[in-house]
Amino acid sequence: MREYTLDSFFEGHLKVYQHKNGYRFGIDAFILANFVHLKKGETVLELGTGCGIISLILVYKFPQVKRIIGIEIQPSLVSLARKNVKLNKRENLVEIAQVDIKELKEKFPHANFDVVVSNPPYYSLKRGRLNPDTEKAIARHEIKSSLLDIVKTGQYMLKEKGRFYFIYPAFRCEHLFVTLRNYNLEPKRLRFVHPYTKKEANFVLVEAIKGGKEEVKVEFPLIIYEKQAEYTPEVANYYKTTGEK
Repeated sequence: MREYTLDSFFEGHLKVYQHKNGYRFGIDAFILANFVHLKKGETVLELGTGCGIISLILVYKFPQVKRIIGIEIQPSLVSLARKNVKLNKRENLVEIAQVDIKELKEKFPHANFDVVVSNPPYYSLKRGRLNPDTEKAIARHEIKSSLLDIVKTGQYMLKEKGRFYFIYPAFRCEHLFVTLRNYNLEPKRLRFVHPYTKKEANFVLVEAIKGGKEEVKVEFPLIIYEKQAEYTPEVANYYKTTGEK
């Protein structure tokens, strides 16, 4: 039986269980959630929800959304995400579904969501050593789903002019942009994420529009740390910002 840790955010308004020795979310979950903007009454699909952290941050920040459905293939993480939804009393806004992303078309109608969000596996099976922990390996490497699977599924699920939000390794951004454009998803906002001011970007944040026109806004870079173990004011604020009411 897995052991848990309990983490608290937003001055105790959000609490999240994680597996002590399994996959654990990183700062990229908070960075992506703070890049996303949701409107009143929108429906949201999160592909690869893990323990549910991004969906829970989003309903905390945007309680006026209609519904968020988090998709996860690993049973252990599905159970954990549902536990976290119940812990935070968000059952009316967040649903966790155990589904293979490649089979999602059989579960939901075409063009059914206003927004799709994904923090996908970052590495192909050809790059890096697989983690011996299955939960971590599936979350980090394209074992159960590839970027192509996620983009194809997200494009199918999005309404016309719907928005697709990603965080992805900067060194693979060309692969991401080509894949998005091949499926009629036009990058409209980009923001590169750097660990320090004088370090190269390690992530890129992307907002793409289904059926959007060719024009992209490149925002100011996001710097994570001012110095070792000390977040910049913007990133520190990601952990304590109060939700919109």
